[in-house]
Amino acid sequence: MTDERAAVKTLPRHGAAARPGAPRSLQDAVVLGRYRLLEQIGAGGHGSVWIARDDTTRELVAVKRIPAGGAPAQERLRIEREGRAASRLAHPAIVALYDSGDDVDAHYLVSELVEGASLARLYHERAVAQDELLDIGVTIADALAHAHERGVVHRDVKPGNIIVRSVPRGEAPAKLTDFGVARIAGEQALTRTGDVIGTLAYMAPEQAEGLHAGPQADLYSLALTLYEGLAGANPLRGKTVAATARRVGGAITALERVRPDLPAALCAALDRALAAEPAQRGSLAELRDALAGGPGAATVRVGRADADADAATTRTRRAEPAGVQERPAPVRAPRAAVREDAPAPRRHGGRPRVQRLVAAVLAGSVCGTALALAGGAGAFGASVCVGAGAALLVAAAGGVGWLLLGLGAVAWLGAIGQPGSAVVVAAGVAPVAVLLAGRPWLWSVPALAPLLGLASLAGLTPALAGRTGGRWFSRAALGALSYWWLALAELLSGRRLLLGLPGTVARRASWQGSALDVYHHALAPLCSDGRLATAGLWALGAMVLPWLVRGPHLPERLVAATVWAGAMAGGALAISRTLGVPQPPLAIPCVLAGVLVACAMAPARRRVHRPVDVA
Repeated sequence: MTDERAAVKTLPRHGAAARPGAPRSLQDAVVLGRYRLLEQIGAGGHGSVWIARDDTTRELVAVKRIPAGGAPAQERLRIEREGRAASRLAHPAIVALYDSGDDVDAHYLVSELVEGASLARLYHERAVAQDELLDIGVTIADALAHAHERGVVHRDVKPGNIIVRSVPRGEAPAKLTDFGVARIAGEQALTRTGDVIGTLAYMAPEQAEGLHAGPQADLYSLALTLYEGLAGANPLRGKTVAATARRVGGAITALERVRPDLPAALCAALDRALAAEPAQRGSLAELRDALAGGPGAATVRVGRADADADAATTRTRRAEPAGVQERPAPVRAPRAAVREDAPAPRRHGGRPRVQRLVAAVLAGSVCGTALALAGGAGAFGASVCVGAGAALLVAAAGGVGWLLLGLGAVAWLGAIGQPGSAVVVAAGVAPVAVLLAGRPWLWSVPALAPLLGLASLAGLTPALAGRTGGRWFSRAALGALSYWWLALAELLSGRRLLLGLPGTVARRASWQGSALDVYHHALAPLCSDGRLATAGLWALGAMVLPWLVRGPHLPERLVAATVWAGAMAGGALAISRTLGVPQPPLAIPCVLAGVLVACAMAPARRRVHRPVDVA
């Protein structure tokens, strides 16, 4: 089994000094009668990689040199297998093998020198954009399809074996390399059943178990490589090899949960390709079509031309030889990075600190504001203390702390002789915990509606709900719950925060002392005159906002946000006219603010996150 943490080297820029310790005796040596070794650029346990010049064509090539006595017989067989596998293939997105042979000292593989950087390095440096990654995925899918048609299964597809090139438009943007563990149809296997070769963190479950690894194994590895780039981390990588092995074959968090802004078809195709059972993964062609149909889909269509025609290169990126893995010098992970020992990217159990902090601040704000409104100016000090305590409780205990606050408020109101008010608070708390059960960091977000209502900006709430709610159901629930909290706040405070209360709702003093009266004189009238249509409008607006307002270009997002905000304002105006109530205050400023929020928070040309210590 290949250790994904094995020490590897990075190809330096042209003109760099020779690597310290490189065997000087080999520099300027001519091997296989025509390849002059110029500079050692990589080294591994069984050999080295050199930049060489073909004395016949005067072109630079990459030469992999394996000393005759430096590698076990099995390793030598794998090297020869790599040469035979590569010789079957002629594709612009597969590193071309030019020559191979032996002399008394070593075995050699001569391939094209690819100018670029591995996808592993680009992940590490956060230097590949989402549209570029999808383009790369399409290209490598084409390369694998070409190999599979010719009976070659790569069996080690991973970011370190994909070289991303800086090339003129119209050429393959990436190349697949290192067929050292490939399986060739019709040839005897180099390993026995139960032996494992490949890179564990990108290995299909059947391959990790030492079973037959066919084209579906390559499909799985490619999907996992792309999942890592889109999600920000490899969900199978553990802190140790043993931890990684325990995760192989286990459930992987659906990409839609990690990246709800991606097209559903793209997420579904990648999730399907990561099924534990090979028969359930679909096909390479289906994954390729989903990648090509996503945002920024590949415009390059790699053909079947002779790979030799694609040998011309440009040297604007760092060069990297075929067949060499790399690990950059240790770099501290950025704050946005996902730790390698995390169970998986953004599982339900792991609440990001920022989300919990926002939930805590909102919970404290609504508790403090409610007490201040109820007690008047004399309760300012107490409201600050209560708000701070509520924020600390939610920050420390998350959803549990939030539920304790709600239950505490209900119990306190009942204890002071206001069971009707306690019922109203319970009517606000219960649906939040039910509709947003799996996302407790969102439970405090409906509090934004009454808080904004105090500033006559409640109409801004659907835009905020649409940008903070995550998946479509959560966005819709958040929009509806926000209006429900606003209506209940109007009920408890007696203030007009948006549409005001129906004329049939009795004053609070007449029902706060009875749990039965609050239903007949407050909740039932509140729900019966059509005001709750606003909850449906907000739910719809929040749900569709990320679908409408997105894209890499600000002008198109601005136009879409304006259309969305106009539709929301028109719906709100229609409801207010139907109810016969005045237009909500500051309607036009709310529309303008909604445009800015919807546009500014839209996902643009996202760059992938850097996973830690990629292989």
